[in-house]
Amino acid sequence: MKKSISSVELAALIEELQILVRGTISQIYQPSEKEVLIQIHAGGAKHLLKIISGKFLCLTNRKETALTPTSFCMQLRKYLDHAYLKSIKQKDGERIAIIELEKKETFYLIMEFFSKGNIILTDKEYNIIGTLEQQLWKDRIIKVKEQYKFPASSLNWKEMTEKQFADLLSNSDKKNIATSLATELGLGGTYAEELCYLSGIDKDLSPKLVDKKSVRNIFHSFQEMLKWIKTPRGYFYAEQITPFPLKNQLSIKETPTYNQAIDTIRLEQKTSPYEKKIKTLEKTIESQQESINKQENDIITNTQKADLIYEKYAPIHKLLEIVKDLRKTKEWKDVEIELKKEKKIKKVDLKHKKVVLDL
Repeated sequence: MKKSISSVELAALIEELQILVRGTISQIYQPSEKEVLIQIHAGGAKHLLKIISGKFLCLTNRKETALTPTSFCMQLRKYLDHAYLKSIKQKDGERIAIIELEKKETFYLIMEFFSKGNIILTDKEYNIIGTLEQQLWKDRIIKVKEQYKFPASSLNWKEMTEKQFADLLSNSDKKNIATSLATELGLGGTYAEELCYLSGIDKDLSPKLVDKKSVRNIFHSFQEMLKWIKTPRGYFYAEQITPFPLKNQLSIKETPTYNQAIDTIRLEQKTSPYEKKIKTLEKTIESQQESINKQENDIITNTQKADLIYEKYAPIHKLLEIVKDLRKTKEWKDVEIELKKEKKIKKVDLKHKKVVLDL
């Protein structure tokens, strides 16, 4: 069910990805349009970092490669092959990850996990060298030779003070505290509701009605949550995978690391072109069968009609002769009056010159 990560979850993933720092990039692959795999040698072991633009990043054991590398993949190889991984961090409390790399020069690999997402390679001055896709935003442009600009940041929940937290709630115009924490603080719905539960606060309460004591309780619970992010694990629930246990739910299963848990997400099942062709043929056969069934039903219905007409041929023929004789001396309106005297006549349609019989 899970398809992307929140800023809290990104923080937990990056905490575990610190094992890659001081490692060296040995290979880069791009298995699909939105996915990049980076092989890194660090700490005497080989690691594979999977990045899915706009969705998530994590360590993985599955390596898929495209037959022909894309131009973006070739560009990453050109600049980052054998590059030294100096740091990997989150941009404030945003859903943006930044890998700082060194070769002869300094490079930044910036990964955006909001909206459509993107992966951008820049130099040390944040001038864009390459990008997974060009994008035009209201306040920034993502394309080669432009300078990369981070989107406007909201309150950084990592460095937030209790006063800032209190001001956020008192100035909020959201309908309830859960929505305020989810959107204005950027925690996402799951962790906003969990924070309310831990603090014993009704999630539907207006943020403006939260008293000072409750604000202090929520802030204290949030500080505890930040500590849990430092030592994450994977906890599976019906619709979520979290880096720490949710107190008001029972987990289905657990994994030793949060990266392992996120790596279980399958955004789409790849199907072979033969399966697609089979489905197309099956739809064609189904459509043809429906057409055959309709024609067979029409044959049965029309045969029954023909048999009935043949059976009633004599009275029908007699009626036709009567109509012909009446038309020699009378108008259709007069014919209608005369025909309505017959019991078998159900309807006379003057507009279309039709006579409906009850056989």
